[in-house]
Amino acid sequence: MAAGMRLAGPAAMLDFALAPASDDALAVRADPSALACVGDLLFVAETTGAIVEYCGARHRRIADLELVTTDTIGGIAHAPDGTLYVTRVGNGEAGAILRVDPAGQVRTLPWLPVAPYRSGIAYDAAAHVLYTTQYVKSRSGASEGAIVECDPDTGAPSMVLDGFLHPVAIAKLGSILVVTDARQRAVFRVELSAGRAVRRLQLATGLGRPYGVCGFDADSVIVSSRADDGAGELHRIWLDGQTAQIARGSWDPRGVASDGASVFVATVGQLLSFRP
Repeated sequence: MAAGMRLAGPAAMLDFALAPASDDALAVRADPSALACVGDLLFVAETTGAIVEYCGARHRRIADLELVTTDTIGGIAHAPDGTLYVTRVGNGEAGAILRVDPAGQVRTLPWLPVAPYRSGIAYDAAAHVLYTTQYVKSRSGASEGAIVECDPDTGAPSMVLDGFLHPVAIAKLGSILVVTDARQRAVFRVELSAGRAVRRLQLATGLGRPYGVCGFDADSVIVSSRADDGAGELHRIWLDGQTAQIARGSWDPRGVASDGASVFVATVGQLLSFRP
């Protein structure tokens, strides 16, 4: 382990299949994909398209999203009014942002093109805008990656910054966007002014293939990655470029979320919890 890095074991392992349901009619499949955390609530997107809200041992199914064959959910963002915004990756034919209102009604934002693969998503409550990552795929892999700003009501897109290859996840801390790029194997910091990108910096590299990212506090994010030896890893990365490894194990990392104290990571069939 590199000097100055800290390694912690899991504080808890949550098995969805064993969690007691608040409604016996709701069956929860144990395969989480994307996560969002707001206070005591953890929102989980399953690979089936189900969106489930967890509060302690209780849970309730909020909505079921329509997916295309072998499709999955890329990310979840939560608005203060209880609305959820969810990206459907789309596999080059049905990329979308789906709006799930507090009553569980689902609506696709209409003005976004469906051809790009759509992955990460972040909501800026002050500006009432969404930021999402997109890319295309060919035989040579992912390319033409970009960050796009979207209207939360219509999906009307506006380019923020291109030049990425495979941007996966995105988080917003103040006027800064943090983006993971799996093909460039790097984490980037993008500085905004009036919603436009004014500077891009490589924040971290050498993490294997970075995947999920979420804010941890005002000055740092948590990034999940797959190391070159196949292990799953979690890293805390500060906006000045300092890094600390906080977990490593034989699990396949997917989305991450944090309540500012614990960090949750989705992996095949389970949800892991760590304390940095």
